[in-house]
Amino acid sequence: MGLEAEGLERLAIQRGCTYYSQGEPQPAETTETEEFSNEELAIALLNLALRYHPQTLRLGAAMLGAEDNDPQLVAYLAKTERSERIVRYVAQAGLRFEPGNSFWKDLLNLLPVAPEPDSAVVPHPTRFVEMTGITRGKVGMVTQWIRPSSLSHHNG
Repeated sequence: MGLEAEGLERLAIQRGCTYYSQGEPQPAETTETEEFSNEELAIALLNLALRYHPQTLRLGAAMLGAEDNDPQLVAYLAKTERSERIVRYVAQAGLRFEPGNSFWKDLLNLLPVAPEPDSAVVPHPTRFVEMTGITRGKVGMVTQWIRPSSLSHHNG
């Protein structure tokens, strides 16, 4: 697709990862999901062959958690791109924060067991979630996985 790291990041924001937007208006998406799926975008962002940038990895984690992602396709792409270790790391974080989300369990079952990446080169798992201390007047920790919002309008 000819996209470098910045283009991949911009595409993830265009597809609904507005949590990571700087507030500037985004141009219309130029690459549709039919030609470059959300699973492919997630793996591209998590690919360790890209220049290192924690924001890129956080966007990859968000896209990995996109609704309707196919765990079998993600596992296949992770293997193809030799990104299984980082995808497993993100999926373990996903399962920790969303134990009821079968996507994370299914994905982990499809990936080989691997040691965690060096903590100095990956974002802490808490960087993949939003955390609040007070929600609607109630005190307590509430966490929510950061993922693209409402992808239906992005899929055409």
